[in-house]
Amino acid sequence: MFVPRPDHGDSAEAVVGGYAFSATLAIQDITGLATSGVSAPHIAKRLEPSAESEAMLFGLTSAQHLRPVTDVGYPELFADDLDDLDAWLFVSLPLLEDRGVIEANFTFDSKLAPLPGEPIPAAPWASALTLLDDLSVRLNRPTRQLWVTHTVNADEPPKVRDFGYVPAFREDQATFDASAVATLPGTSPCELDVVEGPGFSSRRTAAPEEVQQFSRLLTAASRDYPRGDLVMDTIEWDLARIRDAGARLNDRGGAQLTGLVYVDGEIVGLCEVVRYASGNPKVCELGLVYVLPGHRGRGIGSNMLRASLEQATHVWEDVETVYCSYPADAPAAKAVMRALDAEVVSATTAWQKY
Repeated sequence: MFVPRPDHGDSAEAVVGGYAFSATLAIQDITGLATSGVSAPHIAKRLEPSAESEAMLFGLTSAQHLRPVTDVGYPELFADDLDDLDAWLFVSLPLLEDRGVIEANFTFDSKLAPLPGEPIPAAPWASALTLLDDLSVRLNRPTRQLWVTHTVNADEPPKVRDFGYVPAFREDQATFDASAVATLPGTSPCELDVVEGPGFSSRRTAAPEEVQQFSRLLTAASRDYPRGDLVMDTIEWDLARIRDAGARLNDRGGAQLTGLVYVDGEIVGLCEVVRYASGNPKVCELGLVYVLPGHRGRGIGSNMLRASLEQATHVWEDVETVYCSYPADAPAAKAVMRALDAEVVSATTAWQKY
């Protein structure tokens, strides 16, 4: 288990950098895109404590070394161990909702990662699943969710069903040219606005009751957004939580634009567009895109998406490519992706056990 201590210096940077390199290599092998990946500073920020979640990074190895034991009960991971690693397990513990859930992502170390088409080594998977089961018991989090990113038609990971996991949800990841939004409807019967920041962290002055409307909209999105069979609590949003989320995004080097759509003066939809300072300046990401059920089927979502991305390319002039994720079984999202000539580059399946 990696423990990010300030006095570790270069050793801590080497561990975080080793994981970031392996994670980037894995996703680039899947997508075939050089712009895919994750940076070491982004991983380091995720490992810092926050009110929202706690993250832990584990290295899986068959080598045995004398090491200090962490509070969780596992030997501590140092830079000297990197040559012996087979795989990594990044674990996240939600702290506000879903307190019975433990989430994890598995990644082969770059030295062991199979090339596309090669057999997948089963032993590291068995070790990771054993570790996840053990953590679930130690931390009293009985619901285990393992997120696996893969090619669209990939075989199932080895051992997951043997350990009692079943697929609970899948989302697809796609990319499209930012200029493609010009193909979406350019006029809307509704009022549209694109503001800087996550919701109401910008300098813009909100209209009366607008913050409450926005909070209700985010809560509705948490409740209604398709999640398959995943066990997930509804997030109850308020202004303090919106500001905290914005502060965390800014702390991780993220900048956000938020598209808002109004019907009769009330917010009924939102669209988030994010770019990270540590990422490729030519890339931005779509976050949450949501319209209240009673206002769907009128082109509102497409109008809002176009307005948000046009503003993004105006504010971030280097942006050329948009990354997005959406539920694999969502017909409306698929229709928009077809209109944008988006290319599905990967998929992520959430395997669950409880």
